Amino acid sequence: MKTQDSSRCKVHVCVCTNERTDGRTACADFGGLEFFQSLKTKVREEGLAGTHWVTRTGCLGFCNNVGTTVVIHRPNQPSEWLSEVTSGDFATVWEKIR
Repeated sequence: MKTQDSSRCKVHVCVCTNERTDGRTACADFGGLEFFQSLKTKVREEGLAGTHWVTRTGCLGFCNNVGTTVVIHRPNQPSEWLSEVTSGDFATVWEKIR
């Protein structure tokens, strides 16, 4: 096993892109994957990919029928959990992480 150095990470954003095939709703049904892709693209365009990590996740436990769940992690700070996040919230989330 190799230990990785994460000290260069200023912010780590996790976006739920969970999919379900059993009829229950999931973040993929409400734009989770699209939100993840938009955020990842913006981070790259702004040249922040080395310090601002964006990861897609499975279920984060806040399923709803509005939007996705996003978690913002910063070193030595409490995580910020956002639920019911839609594409209309992109600018607000971006301001929180940039």
